[in-house]
Amino acid sequence: MSKQAKIQGGIVFPGERLGVVEEFFPGSGLYQKNGVIRSAELGTIRYDPSKRELAVSKINRSLLLPREGMEVYGEVGSVMRHDAMVDVFILDGKLLPSPYTGIIQSLDGNRNMLMEVRNGDIVKAKIINTKNRILQLSIDSSDYGVVYAYCSKCGMFLENHRNRLACPRCGRVERRKISTSYGAEELN
Repeated sequence: MSKQAKIQGGIVFPGERLGVVEEFFPGSGLYQKNGVIRSAELGTIRYDPSKRELAVSKINRSLLLPREGMEVYGEVGSVMRHDAMVDVFILDGKLLPSPYTGIIQSLDGNRNMLMEVRNGDIVKAKIINTKNRILQLSIDSSDYGVVYAYCSKCGMFLENHRNRLACPRCGRVERRKISTSYGAEELN
């Protein structure tokens, strides 16, 4: 990133060199050692040209902890007869820096998870339990389930036709437990 782009509000990391005292006056969030100005914290840089002053506004990153009742989005990893592992990447509408692990289980023992979800599916679910560091997820409501799926034969995005997922390329029809918002979710 160029120095000009940095001065216009770029993100800086602790210890990052931003200039020398001959160029700028160090403001808040900065320190200088041996004439070199460095960032003291993670943040965005501010430049006041009238004072020739650099400062850093700290980025406050709050830890987002999962709680029962929160909505999540995740990618299905492994699927077995009675459960499916999910890498949760969106928690309560916020993109996570690293995913949590979740599990969707067949609570009554009669549901076959292999008919509900497949590897690589993107699901919308609700957290029903947070014990043991693995999020227990539910897709039982009509709002929850698969929101994006791909053909297990050719990899094309599956289209929803009367609650059946059909591949526009190879014609394969697949069954999933789909959400009412299948194909319409905006995942940021």
